[in-house]
Amino acid sequence: MGTPASTVMKLVTSNTAAGPAPAGAAPAEPVPVALLARTSTLGLQDPVASLNRQIRSCQAWLPPGWYIAGYYWDIESGGLDLENRSQSDSWQQFTAAGIPRDGGMAELLTEAKAPLPRFTAVICEDIERSARDTFNALKLEKKLSREGIPLFATDEPASIEGINATTVLVRRVKQGVAEWFRLQLKEKAWKGLQEHSIAGWNIGSPPYGYAADRIPHPAPAKAAQGRTKSRLILDPARSPAVDRIFDWRVTLKLSIRAIVDRLNDDPGAYHVPAGTAGWTKTSVTKILANPKYTGHMVYGRTRTHNGTKRPVPPDQWIWSPDPVHPAIIDRDTWDAAQKTGAERGNIRHAETPAARPGRRYVLRSRVRHRDCQRRMCGTWRQSATGTTYIYYRCPHDPANPRHAAVHPDHGPVSVREDALLDAVSQFFDQYVFGHDRARLLATQLPATSAEHAQARARKEQHLRAELARIDVAERALISELETPADPADPAATAYRQRIRARYAELYSQRTHTETTLAELQAAAPPDNDPDLLDRLPHATAAFGAAPDRIKEALLAAFDIQALYSKDTDQVTIWATLTEDTPRTIAALINDPRTDSGTDNPTPGQDTFYRSAPSPIAGVTIHDDPNGAARRRH
Repeated sequence: MGTPASTVMKLVTSNTAAGPAPAGAAPAEPVPVALLARTSTLGLQDPVASLNRQIRSCQAWLPPGWYIAGYYWDIESGGLDLENRSQSDSWQQFTAAGIPRDGGMAELLTEAKAPLPRFTAVICEDIERSARDTFNALKLEKKLSREGIPLFATDEPASIEGINATTVLVRRVKQGVAEWFRLQLKEKAWKGLQEHSIAGWNIGSPPYGYAADRIPHPAPAKAAQGRTKSRLILDPARSPAVDRIFDWRVTLKLSIRAIVDRLNDDPGAYHVPAGTAGWTKTSVTKILANPKYTGHMVYGRTRTHNGTKRPVPPDQWIWSPDPVHPAIIDRDTWDAAQKTGAERGNIRHAETPAARPGRRYVLRSRVRHRDCQRRMCGTWRQSATGTTYIYYRCPHDPANPRHAAVHPDHGPVSVREDALLDAVSQFFDQYVFGHDRARLLATQLPATSAEHAQARARKEQHLRAELARIDVAERALISELETPADPADPAATAYRQRIRARYAELYSQRTHTETTLAELQAAAPPDNDPDLLDRLPHATAAFGAAPDRIKEALLAAFDIQALYSKDTDQVTIWATLTEDTPRTIAALINDPRTDSGTDNPTPGQDTFYRSAPSPIAGVTIHDDPNGAARRRH
């Protein structure tokens, strides 16, 4: 089937370097060759014409007796790593055009390792067709040479003896030029796309809520071909849904699931994205993450490496200096939407049904145990009389050696939900909606500010200690690498590779820690503004008399957190007021979903959850708060 590599060398030499065979000599033994081709899918390139040209060039180069035994080609970038080649199926449409194919780069390397491969040499039109990356081009040559299979190009001599120092130099120069050209082309294309975006032109499909205003291409030649460039304009039927999505997320702190449910409940008002049967978490998340809704054109949020799209840190995105199309939201709203997920944690919104019917924990993810700081989990228990109670228990496991080592005296800890809710209700009545709340807050602010300062100092000390640890570890690894090693020792080579990999991990940890420390140092301390309380209504029994759904909404609006101490049987409760809190309460009042169907409030008694569609008299919320206040009871 194939000819040994030593025979190939002899045949190549006799057919080229030694000149024509003498009269009467035996004909040369047939030499099977694999044709290697590649073309990319650039918009102005015809892959069919390119592949046909490469095939004809290789066929014309073949010496007498040589023949093509296999066709291996791909439609992909030459910048991909060798291991990532031949992963797509873009070649299928071109085999239908009659171009023969036995596989791609992956199949070629697999066949080369076979005990009796179908070919004894590989030919390509130009060495850059093997790869446009010097490292991968050399890797391919080494892989083939280890199997005794030479790699030829049609602009090089078909002779093993012809591969001398000058031939190798020329090939390496061409490989370097090919990589330089690819990188230069990418750099210019990247800069061109940056300028394109800064000028306000949209790339890709318009985001939901916008339509494309297509304008003839400014280049006359491209305009003559009917090509256009587009700017974003508002889609009047869909842009209101985008504004509502951000309002729900930022003002009401709704979960993605709750937003999806609201959108799907009214498909007439909130048109579903094109090509979908309904709103999904993916479509809502995509909208919330898109900064183009601020009116700025933003480019470079993802980059492709080896065929895989990867997110790019926001500080590396390209933003147009000024708004270039109609904004649906402002920049502050978009920034707030990016932080909402982290602020919410894994707290399920009140509108979202529980995973298990009947199991609903109002204080889910809001209660921690003081001693170990673990989040307490909800559970149901039935008393001897058959009454069911909800408890929150600490997940500390004495049988776990790690748990026991840190807290050896930690026993089982649990507390009933109704007791916690009574404490939370009292907290709301006195410290949030009570008439004496300003005086109570004034006594707490100094202690709270001191706690913030201490917590900040502890975190900064921890981060600096972590940086010191990383520095010591990096120095130790560098010392190991500075020690000369025998390059012929495979164990030493593997050891040094693991050292380099560990150093890369430490470098990543250092970068993350330094970033966290810088953010901590740059962050301003909380602005304790007691005036924020004046922007909230006065109410009695606002929390205790509310249904569970409204209780959960209130807990989320004030980001209620509780710390339970078993030793003293006391609970410490925190509430956070920000500039969004009054708007959240206003939206809760005016939202029809807060209609609970509960009994009407006692005459003369204020409340801020509604039992009727009309607004509640006596409740006033101002809409322009500033600063933030934090309360503890």
